[in-house]
This record gives sequence, structure tokens and C-alpha cells, in this order.
Amino acid sequence: MLLLMYVLLKSVYIPPNIILMELFIETSSLAAVIHKDYTLLPVINRLGVKLGFGDLTIKELCDKECIDVTFFMEIINVFHNESYFSKKKLLDFSVNVVIDYLLKTHKYYLGYVLPEQERLIDLFLTKCINGSKENELIRKFYNKFREEFVNHVQFEEVKVFPYIIKLSETIHIPLQRNDFIDQYRNFTIKGFEKEHGNMDEKMFDLKNIIIKYLPPNYDLNIGNSLLTNLFMFEKDLKNHARIEEKILISKVKQLEKVIKKDE
Repeated sequence: MLLLMYVLLKSVYIPPNIILMELFIETSSLAAVIHKDYTLLPVINRLGVKLGFGDLTIKELCDKECIDVTFFMEIINVFHNESYFSKKKLLDFSVNVVIDYLLKTHKYYLGYVLPEQERLIDLFLTKCINGSKENELIRKFYNKFREEFVNHVQFEEVKVFPYIIKLSETIHIPLQRNDFIDQYRNFTIKGFEKEHGNMDEKMFDLKNIIIKYLPPNYDLNIGNSLLTNLFMFEKDLKNHARIEEKILISKVKQLEKVIKKDE
């Protein structure tokens, strides 16, 4: 009997380097999904869902709210499970769907995340007694991060996203191709790709400074709130960057090849 149990256990052994992938499905209760991973709350908000949906499954809710359930599933699974990224599935969505989601994400960052971070940092630093040198370092680094981040978002919204939408439209309207080529002769997604800064890395640096160089007399609760906020934002930024780089940029490169082929 012991030998049989040993054989059975060996037969289901999973090496430690293999990550079990937990994914949500369309028939999952959305309430259960949130209980499982509350960090998805701002993500589902950006996808067009507010709380108060009762016991509806994801599929039922998406049908009710006219939301693309396939896109909804891909996004929440990307954010829930760091090992998951179905590039093939995500590339099937139109650039308009992807950009609409990214714009809502930008609005969330600029309208809520950054102001909340600034509030917490101000509150945090005022509670740090006799830590003027460290306070100045944190404030200076955060202000630099914020400036670069806002510029990055504005560049995408003013220059990059309109270019991508126009490119997508032009593919289906041959008569507009010459005008498009003249207008964007010196602009390609490759150039933007080089400029696409790693804001998540800068966020890591900010967290690192706070963790390593604070004086011991800071307010523990406010400090923990600030770091929790920064950790959540960093996770969101990483997934946001993955969608932009692996999906949006990849789709645009494909569209650009079509345009160049017809020049």
C-alpha cells in the first residue's frame, strides 16, 4: 500500500519551476473573481463595470452592458496572473478597442492614482520628523517621475494614438493612403518604441528609495499606505506596458508593412 501511494504521488508531482496557471472563465461569478483578487477592481472599472452586479457571471454581465466578453476575459486574466499573456488572442482585437481601454487607463492614472500618491507623499513627509535630507530626496525623485510620466501619457494621446487610429482607418480606405503617407512620412511606431520609457522601472526606483533611506521616525501606517499604493501602481504599469508593447505596437508594425507595400 505504501509503495502504491508513493507511485501515485510521484505521478502527479509538479516540478517547482512550473507555475500552475489559474485563469478566470466566462461563467465565473464576477463577485467571486473580486473576492479572489481585489486588485482587479480598477481594471474592471476601466472595462466599463461598476459594483452592484449581484450574482451575475462575467458573461451575463458583459452581455447586459454590451461589453466584449472576450476582451474582458483577456484583460482581467493578464492582470490577475503574471504568467499569462495570450498575445495571439489579444492581437485579434482592433486597435480601437485596445486604445479605448488604454485611454481609460490613462484617465484613471492622471485623475486618481497620481493625486492620491501626491496626497500620501505630502502626508507621509510631514510626519517624518528631522528627516529633511531624506524628505527632499523622495520629493525630488517623485516630482521627476510624475513629470516624465505625464509627458509620456500626453505624447501617447496627442501623437501616437491618433497616428495608430489614422493608420488603421487608412488601411481600409485606399484613397487616403497618399495623404496619410505625406502626413506621417517621418513618424513610425519604431521611433516611438525607442522612446517608450520603462516607467515601471522608475516606479521601482522610487519604492526602493523610500524603503531603504527613510529615517526611523516616520509614521508606520501612512508609510505602509504609501508603499501599498506604489506597489499596486507598479503592477498596473507593468501590465499596461505589456499591452502597449506586445499588442498595440505589434499590430501597428503589421499595419505599417501593408502601407509600405503599397507605396
